[in-house]
Amino acid sequence: MQTDDLIAHLSNDLPPVRNGAVMRVLLSAITLGVIGSTAVMVLVLHPRHDLAEAMTSFGMWTKLLYTFALTAFGFWQVERAGRPGADMVRPALLLALPVLAIVLLSLIQMNAADADPRLLLMGHTARTCALLVTMTALPTLAATFWALKRLAPTRLALAGTGAGLFAGAAGAFVYSFHCPEGAAPFIAVWYSLGVALTAAIGGFLGPRFLRW
Repeated sequence: MQTDDLIAHLSNDLPPVRNGAVMRVLLSAITLGVIGSTAVMVLVLHPRHDLAEAMTSFGMWTKLLYTFALTAFGFWQVERAGRPGADMVRPALLLALPVLAIVLLSLIQMNAADADPRLLLMGHTARTCALLVTMTALPTLAATFWALKRLAPTRLALAGTGAGLFAGAAGAFVYSFHCPEGAAPFIAVWYSLGVALTAAIGGFLGPRFLRW
């Protein structure tokens, strides 16, 4: 039997993949991961004591909108990574939009007449913020890797990086409910660094854990 004939024979009996299968796998796994990240924030870090008041502040919504936008584009990149040959460039490029927005807002705040640039940039938790974002993101990273392992990623380093970026952004979103900082320069630097660290971890682990 020729190779082409064998491939055709084997593929004839394959059932079609159900519509939405990739999305179902991702959403089920990621939901569990985000629950895990939320548990880390609630049980280990604890929500900020003035959360109800903070929810009416500009700084809190700046954090939430920035990290949610990164999470959304990161999820799109993970969904693309799970499909062999799918375009991963567009969601990666669109990540520049929330980054540019937070940088612009940072420049406005830093150049205000009564601004304290050092306080705006460093806040009170600069030493721990990025590491705590990464710690909060780890359950989501593990769940995203599990989901990708069930799919068919072919560019493993890129898939791992996308998983880390998504998980880091989701972890940063959850971490926002613990963090007392609200200045745009702080968010632009330290939150973004936490997301980047998680993306780097994902990129390092991707070729090692996402092999078929």
